[in-house]
Amino acid sequence: MKLSISKNELYNKLAVVQKVIASKSAVPVAENFLFRIEGNILKIVATDLETTLSTSIDLEQDHGTLVFAMPQKIMEILKELPEQMLSFDIDEQNFKIVLKNESGTYNGDFMGFDVGKDGEDFPRPHELGVDTQEFALTSEVLLNGISLTAFATSEEEARPIMTGILFDIFAHNITFVATDSHKLVKYNVNNVEIGFDSSFILPKKPALTLKNILGKTDEKIQIKFDDKNIVFVMPEYEMICRQIEGKYPNYNAVIQQNPYKAIVDKGSLLSAVKRVKVFANQGTGLIVFKLANNKIEVSAQDIDFSTSANEEVACQYSDNEIEIGFKAVLLEEILSNMLSTQITLELADPSRAGVIVPFENDDDQNILMLLMPMFLS
Repeated sequence: MKLSISKNELYNKLAVVQKVIASKSAVPVAENFLFRIEGNILKIVATDLETTLSTSIDLEQDHGTLVFAMPQKIMEILKELPEQMLSFDIDEQNFKIVLKNESGTYNGDFMGFDVGKDGEDFPRPHELGVDTQEFALTSEVLLNGISLTAFATSEEEARPIMTGILFDIFAHNITFVATDSHKLVKYNVNNVEIGFDSSFILPKKPALTLKNILGKTDEKIQIKFDDKNIVFVMPEYEMICRQIEGKYPNYNAVIQQNPYKAIVDKGSLLSAVKRVKVFANQGTGLIVFKLANNKIEVSAQDIDFSTSANEEVACQYSDNEIEIGFKAVLLEEILSNMLSTQITLELADPSRAGVIVPFENDDDQNILMLLMPMFLS
């Protein structure tokens, strides 16, 4: 079989789906790409056994049917080739491949393409059951939901439900939530017509894979799910992944109304935190906020090394004086991911979580970030 394919189109699509392939798989053939040719369509599939990502390329003519595994090594030669049409000559008996372009010939033995597999052993993607539910979101909403929350997911595999992003679905709105028990992000979008109430937890790896794809489209994304799997249907890609099973914590229970509010420029506060945290204790990373008389004093010290620092940041604050401690690296993460230039810092006392929201939240979408305090001795 001979195929003619644009180098750039092939390379770009392989580069996207390659991100889901595991470095080592319990099923060795899954460390390759699956190429499935049906008529004039080349379908490319990659998987890590939990997540499967696929795309397709239109071919110039009908080639019948052929399925084979293509090693990731193909990426090395494609990266170095100029943009032009490539010719693939595939032996349908032993799956050796000869690649040609205008200036050279690259055969399977030299490139390590002698896979010796016809693709039949390649893992099949999970299928949705009869209880499938379906809705659509704009790529912008889905991208924002992932981008604003993914950083707050937990890295502790002992609590798997907190390693993913909760999609809390309601008839006319959707809420994206992530937490690692130290920080929490809640992003709510109103005026989306879904028509039913439900929820699922999207693992972080497929979420980040989606994030890389969604910035390249402005079309609606179809989302289908049952009690085990989730499918995202995009204009050029389709991803199916296992959802994280389990009951997500009651995130609203930890979000309380804090009486003390300071309005501050996010950039100024973030810059002060970055500078002062250098002087924080290396073990605790404690940084202290003292709010009084339209200013926030940001301070840190490391008694072991006799170092300290403090800065004052102007703000709008006229409530009672309050002092509260946070872990500097987590506070920096929160501030870095808050898109608004003016933020409101809501506090109650040194033992209760601080809440950070934009000074002006949009009626159609609103974001809330919460950070647990550290004990002040």
